[in-house]
Amino acid sequence: MKKIGVLLEKILNCKLFRKIRFRLIASFMVPVAFILLLGVLSFSRASDGITSNYEKSTTQALNMAGKYLDFGFETVMATANQFINDDTLNKYLEGYYKEDRIEQGNKQKEIRNSFTTKETLDKFVGKVYAISESYDPISSNSDVANDTYQGFIETDIGQSVIENQYENFWIGESEYLDEKLAVSSDKYAIRLVRKIWKNNAILIIEVSMDTIKEVLRDFEFDKTGIVGFVTPDGKEIIATAKSGKVEVTLADKPIFSNNKFYKEALQGQEKEGSDFVPYKNKSHLFMYSKIGDTGVMLCGLVPKASIMSQADSIKNLTIVVALISIIVAVAIAIFISLRIDNAIKNIIAKLRVAAKGDLTVKFNIKRKDEFMTLIEELQYTFSNVKNLIMQVKDRSDEVSGSSSEVSKTAENLLKATEEISAAINQIESGITQQAKDAEECLNQMDNLSKKMLLVTESTKEISNIADNTKQSVQIGTFTTEALNTQTKETIRIAADIINEIQNLERKSSSIGEIINVINEIADQTNLLSLNASIEAARAGDAGRGFAVVASEIRKLADQSKESVNNIISIIEGIQEDTHKAVNIAREAEEVLRLQENAVSNTTQSYLNINDSVENLVVQLRQIIENVDNIEEARVSTLGAIESISAVLEEVAASANTVNHSAYEQLSSVDVLNRTANSLNNNAGVLVEAVEKFKV
Repeated sequence: MKKIGVLLEKILNCKLFRKIRFRLIASFMVPVAFILLLGVLSFSRASDGITSNYEKSTTQALNMAGKYLDFGFETVMATANQFINDDTLNKYLEGYYKEDRIEQGNKQKEIRNSFTTKETLDKFVGKVYAISESYDPISSNSDVANDTYQGFIETDIGQSVIENQYENFWIGESEYLDEKLAVSSDKYAIRLVRKIWKNNAILIIEVSMDTIKEVLRDFEFDKTGIVGFVTPDGKEIIATAKSGKVEVTLADKPIFSNNKFYKEALQGQEKEGSDFVPYKNKSHLFMYSKIGDTGVMLCGLVPKASIMSQADSIKNLTIVVALISIIVAVAIAIFISLRIDNAIKNIIAKLRVAAKGDLTVKFNIKRKDEFMTLIEELQYTFSNVKNLIMQVKDRSDEVSGSSSEVSKTAENLLKATEEISAAINQIESGITQQAKDAEECLNQMDNLSKKMLLVTESTKEISNIADNTKQSVQIGTFTTEALNTQTKETIRIAADIINEIQNLERKSSSIGEIINVINEIADQTNLLSLNASIEAARAGDAGRGFAVVASEIRKLADQSKESVNNIISIIEGIQEDTHKAVNIAREAEEVLRLQENAVSNTTQSYLNINDSVENLVVQLRQIIENVDNIEEARVSTLGAIESISAVLEEVAASANTVNHSAYEQLSSVDVLNRTANSLNNNAGVLVEAVEKFKV
């Protein structure tokens, strides 16, 4: 921008541009240049707008066609799912009807009819095939070779279909399938191949070529453009405009699939898009729309020159208008400049006469434009100048006398100003000393502030320690209370143990009574055994068996008595141990009661410590508040001292300023004095100069 300014300055200072004629022409050419610029910008904006609108509308139409095809392909996949899950087809492929040939033929016919019906009702669905490993293939077409399945699964695509039985495979061309199905590649657009996962069979659905051609043919496109339906394996169905008609054919050689821009679009994440790309050494608008997850792309190519042809009329109109504007501007500039040149020359001649001192000159120019106003103003100016010179002549003597008075006054003012300057210097010295004292006081207060901050931090640290101690005491209080509760529970359990042991002692006594009864029974048994022995002895030989019984009963009675005596010894030991356990439990109960008292005393001690810590915290908080109040007072004092220091500095600065102003005033008065002397000298010269004018 700076260089442009320098260039313009050089052009304007050129000898040629010093004349108003060329400047007028140049001035008229400026708007013409802007008109040219406007035309260029309009053409650029128009071409950009046309390109953008064309790209937007064409891309939108291509995307709509792509969405329509996506919908159609979705119906084809839905049809595939329908046939794969069809019960009749799966039973046929499983050999469910192989025992009944008639039923098998009927089901085969029924399946073929369903294929044909779907082909008739759905415009996207072409021929449908179901080829199996074990059974005859079924199709809506003519007969299919029986070995089609086995040969297909041996191909690379066939192996992929078998290994991924739940995926859809879209095939544009397959020489093997074309041969076995007796169909040429121009009779279908693309094939959907899917494994029938319940059986060793494959379902093949062809997408109708007529439907794809209809979509491409109905697509409104530039006559120089190309629209293509491109399959993942490179099969291309191309629509071009020839002789005013759109022809759709199968491409003999690739148009899209071999180019870099197609490969980048295919590998990209975007579902649709457009961009200008090189094609056959020319720029073309490339548009694409991906058809779902099939790998199929709907593509378009339009030469950029065809799009820009609509902006040529704007360019031609801009050139014509610019040329006319240049011619008219130059003609008007020449005409106006000639008239202005004549008027200026006449005015210059009159002004040269006036410059020699003749103010009685008259301008004789007959114009009704701004020059007439200029001449009237010049004439009015000369009249005023004549009046002014006459007044200057009358006042020149008065100026000479006044200048003498001004000179004397300036000398007096110079002396007074020197005295004021000396007084201000003394004031400035005193204020500077006060400012230094205030700064020293400020430093002392700052040191005091730092010490107060240390006291505040120490007090806050003690407060934090007291808070932590209080929390520890509270935790200890809670712990002793819990211990007290557990001690009470232990005492209660010990009392329960004593009660149980006493109950056991009482039950042991009951066992003793039972043993007494057993002793009595043993004595009676002995007595009974003795009586039996006596009776057996009386009976003689006849009572021997009874004597043996009596002897055994006596032995049993003796054993019972001996066992009872053992039980008595054991029970006495148990009673003695039980009595000892009762005494020990009672001693433990006494110890637990003492422990309960100790825990209660400990809890009370913790509570007393807690109260003391709380009082300490309260006192610390009061100290902190007082320190904070001192800090606030310190801050206020510090602020006041700073304010005093700032005021003193401002006063010192003001005094310095006043002193500087006094020096300046002193210089000004000195200049005034010299000027007054000069004025006195010049007054005489003025009088002599005024005498030269002719009025």
